[in-house]
Amino acid sequence: MTLLVPSDLYNGWFSVPVSTAHIEVDYATMNGLVQKLPQEYTLPDPEALAIMNSND
Repeated sequence: MTLLVPSDLYNGWFSVPVSTAHIEVDYATMNGLVQKLPQEYTLPDPEALAIMNSND
């Protein structure tokens, strides 16, 4: 059985969280990812974000 939960539970992954409570994700899959990613993981990666925002 698949347990769907609001995607907002995982907003901590994003540098700029946006509420998307109407989108549901698989709880087991997302928690499996949480366990495998570094604790401070964010999207986009801060270094990549700095490069994209640079004016060079």
